[in-house]
Amino acid sequence: MVWEPQGAAYAAALLERRRDITEDDEDTSPWSTGPLIDEASGPLIYFAMRWSMAEEASAYAAAVAESMVRFDVQQDRLWP
Repeated sequence: MVWEPQGAAYAAALLERRRDITEDDEDTSPWSTGPLIDEASGPLIYFAMRWSMAEEASAYAAAVAESMVRFDVQQDRLWP
């Protein structure tokens, strides 16, 4: 399996706010599988969320993704 730097950076950013479920002794993690980085495959990450925390976690995940993606309109491509 090849790890893309963007996928690993994204997973790390998500875990800055909420710890991985495998390290969650207080039952506060929104992720329902773990370790979260194991859900990455290339540039994609599939991660499951607990239903009760999905709204907050998905909003945060979208905000993190938006902050990490840069699109160059003049070159019509994503920045690496």
